[in-house]
Amino acid sequence: MSILISNSADAAHYLKQNQNNLQKSLKRLSSGKKITGGADDPGGLAVAMKINASIKRLAGSENNVQNTLSFLEVQDGLLETAGNIVTRISELKGLHSDDPLKSPTNQASYDAELVTLAAQLTDIAGMTFNSEALFGTDVIPLNFDEDTDADITIAGSDLATAVTSLTSATTFGTGGLDVATIDTALENVAGLRAANGSAQNRLQFTAQSLSLQRINMVAALSRIEDVDLAAETAELAKHSIMTQASAAMVAQANSQNDIALMLLS
Repeated sequence: MSILISNSADAAHYLKQNQNNLQKSLKRLSSGKKITGGADDPGGLAVAMKINASIKRLAGSENNVQNTLSFLEVQDGLLETAGNIVTRISELKGLHSDDPLKSPTNQASYDAELVTLAAQLTDIAGMTFNSEALFGTDVIPLNFDEDTDADITIAGSDLATAVTSLTSATTFGTGGLDVATIDTALENVAGLRAANGSAQNRLQFTAQSLSLQRINMVAALSRIEDVDLAAETAELAKHSIMTQASAAMVAQANSQNDIALMLLS
């Protein structure tokens, strides 16, 4: 009698074990993860958590890069406008001073436009982006990578100083704005645009680097925690068959116990 009871207990034990394995396979396939809990792979889970945190940081860094690129793109657009204004001032200087047919009234109209253009330059120099000054002397330190060695510094773009000689001018006449001063202002604006372009190029390369790092991290994370569908489907089929077999053996063992009880009664 004890042998029959032992057989029944063994069959029930293996049935429970196979049912647990079947549930694990079902959970992995339904979640798409081969690590569904700490008990599955404690070491792998710890590594996966660290990699996932790195992926989140890299994604945040990519977002910061894109925001900074937007800042620089707006800045460059305004610098282009400033350059066009300085070019127009240079044109007005020629019209005012080099044409002997211009009357004082004509020259006064050029001086009036100079004042309005100078005011526009002042307005541009004071513009902001999301409450941050677009043009100033402050250096912008940026850190877009997890390594401290990957810091990027964007030099301040002091447009007000670059065109200060124009913003204070009121006339092209005697003692007023001369060609050399206009040319210097134009060179200053061109220099600011060149620095802006260099910063944009560097940030674009940084964005590419961060994107590649994040993609590689995602691939590494996938190898650690994503389920192998083919292999796990095979495991599911195996555990399903074994569960059915175990259930049949439990029924067989119980049937033998019932027969023994009938003989004893």
